Amino acid sequence: MLFPLTMTSVLISLCIIILGCLIVARYRDVYERIKIPLAIITFFSGLVLYIFGYMPDYVLLGELPEPGETPPDATAIALRALFSTCRIFIMENDWGDVNAILQNHAIYTLLFSVVHACGLLITVLTLLSLFGLHFISRIQLMLSRPSETYIFCGLNEYAYHLIRSLRENGRDRRIIVIEGLKQSSEQEEVLVKKIRENQCILIDRNIGEVESFKKLKLPARCYQKPIHFFLLSEQENANLETAIRLLQNAKKDRTPVNHLILYILSSSENTGKILDQVRKDCGITVDFKIFSIEDLAARQLMETCPIYETLELDTREAMVHSDFTLFLAGFGRMGVEVLRKALYNGQFYGGHFKAIITDSAMGSREGVFNNRYSAIKSNYDIRFVQADPGSSAFYDLLIENIHAINYVVVCLENDRLSMETALEIQRLLRRQGVKRAVTIAVQISESAELSHYQELALLPGIRIFGRSSDIFTESIIINESMDRMARAMNALFNGIYHVEPADNWFELDEFTKESNRSAAMNIRTKLRLLGLDMAEAGKCDREPVRLEEYLQGTRLENLAKQEHLRWNAFHFASGWTTWDLSETAGAKKAKDLANKRHACLVPWEKLAEVTKRFNQVPSFEELDFMQVRNIPQILAASGYVVFRID
Repeated sequence: MLFPLTMTSVLISLCIIILGCLIVARYRDVYERIKIPLAIITFFSGLVLYIFGYMPDYVLLGELPEPGETPPDATAIALRALFSTCRIFIMENDWGDVNAILQNHAIYTLLFSVVHACGLLITVLTLLSLFGLHFISRIQLMLSRPSETYIFCGLNEYAYHLIRSLRENGRDRRIIVIEGLKQSSEQEEVLVKKIRENQCILIDRNIGEVESFKKLKLPARCYQKPIHFFLLSEQENANLETAIRLLQNAKKDRTPVNHLILYILSSSENTGKILDQVRKDCGITVDFKIFSIEDLAARQLMETCPIYETLELDTREAMVHSDFTLFLAGFGRMGVEVLRKALYNGQFYGGHFKAIITDSAMGSREGVFNNRYSAIKSNYDIRFVQADPGSSAFYDLLIENIHAINYVVVCLENDRLSMETALEIQRLLRRQGVKRAVTIAVQISESAELSHYQELALLPGIRIFGRSSDIFTESIIINESMDRMARAMNALFNGIYHVEPADNWFELDEFTKESNRSAAMNIRTKLRLLGLDMAEAGKCDREPVRLEEYLQGTRLENLAKQEHLRWNAFHFASGWTTWDLSETAGAKKAKDLANKRHACLVPWEKLAEVTKRFNQVPSFEELDFMQVRNIPQILAASGYVVFRID
């Protein structure tokens, strides 16, 4: 018997179990905080109730004992009450042994029932919390009704950082982790702890078994809202294979994946092409983003240390009056990505782009780079030097260009060496009497190295980028605002050529999407050239201005020229080359997609010749003007307002 009211005990027990499931499913973190205080209150309440329940009649009635009657043994009553109280938590009670006077007392009966109900609830919640993770996860899937779903295929360091970022930016989100629990008990305990800390829903399935959404058994309503699916394993081939299986089986199972966005960790340039082809073969409309660690780190660097901050901006003319010189120490995969990002983020009308790059193995690395991006060296002032960090040649090169360098990046594939080199460069700048501000950024992959230098107070003036906790964040990886701008930009461009539907974002190949994203990310740079900035409409406390009033005359023309410089640099940094007009005989378009050549990859002054050759209407120069004029519409459609910088 669970409760004194035996006829309803089973029904009450079932209700409590269901209530326990609901509490653990939706408020597990709350229960974890209150379970100990609740258990203590329940225990002492039960102890008091049983002590009174085992009192003799005359004590309860406030009378004297009958002559010859043995007085009550307080110790025996206390021990008996303690034993009965412990039975509360194993879903038993000793109601039958309670004094008959109290059994007929309504208030006592109510309190007795409440205490035993709490004991049962605590037991059920504890058992569910310890052993009912799979069951609770399924209940969570059924009960949760957030606007978006985030699914992580595996819980590694990268996924963990991104999940924490998602939770910090929004508590009401459905986050699902697919991870098999067939590990050592210690590993499983750590995994389950992380899942609980971040209120994630667990699907106990090995990553290699993730073949289709149908097998994940997601509620149908999940597919009516955006689903963000993350493949962040360090085994990049496994990420691609899983993505292909999901797309192919989505077609077979007729899974409605129109709101699906895949996020794939991959450093291969062929991943996008492969997924584009699979998507077309399957005839499904899904979006996907492909990125590498180097891509994310370089993107973070450009956002946290924007190049325009190092230049002398002329906001009256929307141009610059100073050159940009990058000194890059280390030309591994990270160095290559930093150069590519700096190339198309560092294009300004009125200024000259220059890069000095050093590496101890430059002989082989320069050759690979020039072969892959053959047009960069011929179109930009880039100097490759083989020099060990710390060598005389290294510092002689720095001293030779000390008064021109305004942006230093150190990424030597060794955290300690990178940090020490950055500190030495900082000392050299001070010793040489360089007064102007020079950005010094160092790539760090392990936080332990950073903390060591922070403790010694050696980091003033040095910017850190590339740590997993800094790049696996919602703002860097998902960045929905950037995608909204890129999508609006693409739709407006389609309107020029009467493409239907104008919003054909899901039909675009990966390169075209990235091209639009690059242009969207450059909007803030253009605003800074006007002395302006932007913010989300609901979070801006400044007086908005009409951007159209600034996009006129010389400013508009200079921004159009800057846009063409950026567009050229993005294509060159993506492996494209100039398609000479002498080689375009018979071509109807200025773009040769198969060979990654474009006739518009020329200086602004030569665009008129390309326009004439292809009878382009509107002209290619006008397209750059229109790209700038469209910025107010793009920002408005994305929920941004523009304000002046004081």
